[in-house]
Amino acid sequence: MALNYYDIEAAVNSETNAGGFAELMQKFKTLGVIRYDYLVAEGIYRYFDLNTHVDLAMSGVPKPVAKISSIEKIKAAVHGAQAGEFDFEHFCELAGEAGVPVWQTNLISKHVTYYGNQNKPLLIEPIPGL
Repeated sequence: MALNYYDIEAAVNSETNAGGFAELMQKFKTLGVIRYDYLVAEGIYRYFDLNTHVDLAMSGVPKPVAKISSIEKIKAAVHGAQAGEFDFEHFCELAGEAGVPVWQTNLISKHVTYYGNQNKPLLIEPIPGL
């Protein structure tokens, strides 16, 4: 089964709040998504199955990415996002300031990995509820 842009978009649009994240991840799994990346500078999501990928802009807004990555800055941004202190766009801005060009949500390993500019993991967080 190939990934379907419209099915993924519909699943994302059905999420009403951050509390529905685990349910959304389950929907992605049924659609064949094994992971997705968020590309900060491009402002897009890239959804992967075993063979291909599909790009969706959704709520993404391109943000500049600092040349120097900071573990402390991305930890603070993730903590603030988990506490509901700011919206997604502001989180993307903070991720860019932390020098995170991409974060990857892996539905197999059940982790979100925030990568630095050298494509090395800066922070790995478990996905709650999966």
